[in-house]
Amino acid sequence: ASAVHRQHIIQSKVLGEQRTILVRVPLNYDRTDERLPVVYMLDAHPPQNAMMVGMLEQQFWGGKIPDVILVGIQNTNRGRDLTPTVVNDGLPSGGAPKFLSFIESELIPMIEKAYRTQPYRIIAGHSLGGLFVVHALVERPELFNGYIAASPYLHWDGGVVLKRAKETLKNFKGRKRVLHAALGNEEEYLNAFNEFHEFLRSGGAKNVDFEFQHLKDESHGSIVLPAYLAGIRKVYKGWEPSRPGDLAALEAHYRELTERFGYPIQIPEVMMNRIGYLLLRNGRDQDAVEIFKRNVRNYPTSANVYDSLAEALEKTGDLKTARDNYEKAWKLAEKRAEAQLAASAKTKFERLAGKVK
Repeated sequence: ASAVHRQHIIQSKVLGEQRTILVRVPLNYDRTDERLPVVYMLDAHPPQNAMMVGMLEQQFWGGKIPDVILVGIQNTNRGRDLTPTVVNDGLPSGGAPKFLSFIESELIPMIEKAYRTQPYRIIAGHSLGGLFVVHALVERPELFNGYIAASPYLHWDGGVVLKRAKETLKNFKGRKRVLHAALGNEEEYLNAFNEFHEFLRSGGAKNVDFEFQHLKDESHGSIVLPAYLAGIRKVYKGWEPSRPGDLAALEAHYRELTERFGYPIQIPEVMMNRIGYLLLRNGRDQDAVEIFKRNVRNYPTSANVYDSLAEALEKTGDLKTARDNYEKAWKLAEKRAEAQLAASAKTKFERLAGKVK
């Protein structure tokens, strides 16, 4: 079930209407108890949904970003919700303050109650959605940690959000925020885009780590994919360790990430496992046991960590504890529907159960 979007209907008091939210959790969400950062995406309609899911999962698979939960916000009246001020052109506008209040007081609490989240949030939007992302940064910089704006419509109402940015961002004292803004070959967007870039470049906001890209081969429609990809990569720049086989280097790397992101980030289970097996192959059995024990402490709900620990213990001759860990691995794998691991751990358990009384 985790491979599909879960649909939530929110009866919003702030907006006075019903809103549809699509939530996509990673494929192994139900197999762990890990808490995950959350990406909030505006305009959650095809083709953005499939694009964003594929991109996030592929980049996680490629080691460039962590696993994340994706929350897609569908539209009812887009022009009204995503614009910060009323412009009298006959269409509804100026609803962004209310919409941001809906996200802050109704949507985020609902997501953080229903899902296992880390205190790290990213918001992504395109066009008027990009304008809304910058509006959110300017008005409520503490609400999100990462801001991804594709073709932001910053010239809205004479550049009103830029004027606000100059008033508010210089006073923001919190943890560093990350902003990525990208523009395609879009003449009318360029002046305001450059003006915002210039303001940040001249030191207008001390606590914003920003990157602006002008992708001249992209149109207003095609920009979304390269912009969201570059944005998520900017937020997670340097996520991947450069020396995955070196324990001291890994410890330093994940300490640094913990400091930067503001929540505990452990060395990934697979990396620790790799180091453990390397030690086993080099005859350093007792050191391997210590590494696998640490993995058990960090990932107590993973079946695989007990299986690896059991293997190392068996090699050191501690058959009784090895047997108990194979049993744990087998029972947990069964519970988590990991059939292959359950079967092999059970076989190893029965083999040792015959030897140990």
